[in-house]
Amino acid sequence: MKKIFFALLILSIFAQVAFCAVDPATGDEIKGYKGNLPNLESKFENLKKDEQPEFESVDSFKNTPANYKPVPYNNPDYVNVIVKKEKKSEFANDMYPLIDILEKVINSINNKESEQLFAARANYLYENAEYIKKKYLNKPEQNFPAYSVLINTSSKINYIVTIRNEAKTYSAYLPYQTDGYMYNPEYIDKQLQNLLADLNNIIKLIKEVN
Repeated sequence: MKKIFFALLILSIFAQVAFCAVDPATGDEIKGYKGNLPNLESKFENLKKDEQPEFESVDSFKNTPANYKPVPYNNPDYVNVIVKKEKKSEFANDMYPLIDILEKVINSINNKESEQLFAARANYLYENAEYIKKKYLNKPEQNFPAYSVLINTSSKINYIVTIRNEAKTYSAYLPYQTDGYMYNPEYIDKQLQNLLADLNNIIKLIKEVN
């Protein structure tokens, strides 16, 4: 029993020596582990290097036009969605088809087409003008110059068709100096030339409508 007691005493003394140290400057006891710790800095440095993402230098990018993808202007989806064509008003969509009709009447006058063919083109223009007149009457669109000039010109063209038809019947009975002046070929030709100016003006005004 005494041997065991002495053995435990010796172990406790060695334990105090191993885990207790004295600060030579102050003489105070230093508690805790005293020894050499492993150097972990190098391991953390390697870890930091592995975590850093690698980016190419800005200078390595070649931002030259040759490397750009061509703009797909032939693709309707790109043009209609990306480029986003300017949306036209309902009034503009109704007026723009009249340009083709107006140009056909202009060509008919310039090419001196037959009275029957001119009358057919003129009546078609008149019918379209009447549709525009009824649709936008008493609406803000009637204040557009294209609207008022179209309505006035359609009345003129209807008048010209009428007197050209009547001239075939009445020109032989009414002298040009009196009531028959409107059937005079020179008078009719003058009216056609004035009509040409009005028709070209309408086309110009329609193209300004959005």
